[in-house]
Formats: sequence, structure tokens, C-alpha cells
Amino acid sequence: MKRKGRPPHVTLNHAEIIARRRGQVTMIPGGRSDAFDIIIWEEFRTVFVRVRCTLSYFTWPLEVLAKFQHDIARVHRLPLTQVTAREFWIRMRDGTWQFFLIRADGISEIGPDGRYYEKAGLPMPVPDAEAGEEEH
Repeated sequence: MKRKGRPPHVTLNHAEIIARRRGQVTMIPGGRSDAFDIIIWEEFRTVFVRVRCTLSYFTWPLEVLAKFQHDIARVHRLPLTQVTAREFWIRMRDGTWQFFLIRADGISEIGPDGRYYEKAGLPMPVPDAEAGEEEH
């Protein structure tokens, strides 16, 4: 049976380039059964990364959790300490990436540098105390 799409090593080669921007890298030469594909040795922490390809772009972290539940659960089993982190990286067909931090209590989208960027809040109407109405 012929395989569709790019070979997995192409995505891992691109992921290695991104990872090397963050620190020293150890590639894990395994397969689908491994919990992670890359270890990034940053200055103050060690990051375990699982990499996958998809045709979809995810707008909400829970979508990623639903589609890649098995992979994320496998990475989630790794011990989480003060100096470790667990990440899940996804490469889309067009070459764009999404990065997610897997915490004990959930999953959050992060930047390629591993930093969490707070989403901008929506403006909320504030009631006018004198008029009893909302300002816009």
C-alpha cells in the first residue's frame, strides 16, 4: 500500500530547526509508539516535544485535544516538574505550525519560542452608575 503525504522525517527535520532556536536538541529516533520526538535542553528547563502533521488548522486548543487525544495523553504521562515542560507541535500541509503547552490541567497554545501569550480581552460594556445604562 502506498503512503499518502510527506514522509514523517520531513516534518521532524523542520521541527528540529525550530527546536534548535531554543537550545540544544536531542532527536529521538523512534516511531509512533514513543511519547515524544524531541528533547529541547533550554537554559532553565527541559522540554519534551511530540510532533504531528495535519490537514486542519485549529482555532481552539480543545479541538487539538479531541483530534490528537492519544498522542497528547502519551506525552501527558511524562512527569512534570519545576524544570520540565511538555509540548505538542503540529505542522499543517502549507508549512505553518501551531504549538501547544500540555499542562497538568489542560492545553494552551504557545508561540514557537515556548512562551505563552495572553489572548487579548474583548471590551466589556460598563454600566453608567448615574444613568443606569451601559456605555458603548
